[in-house]
Amino acid sequence: MSISPGTIVKLPNGRNGLVIPSPWWQPGRVLVKMQRGKRRWFKVEECKLIRTNY
Repeated sequence: MSISPGTIVKLPNGRNGLVIPSPWWQPGRVLVKMQRGKRRWFKVEECKLIRTNY
């Protein structure tokens, strides 16, 4: 599964986060910006895509 930057995801702790571009690439992981501006790496399998209709 591929998650691109700008995608909103549901995190394992139940909160939502925004996938952001990272300065370096880690296979199988994405950098997620959470509430309050914190950034954290998550495994792709842990994040669930949130479908939005614009």
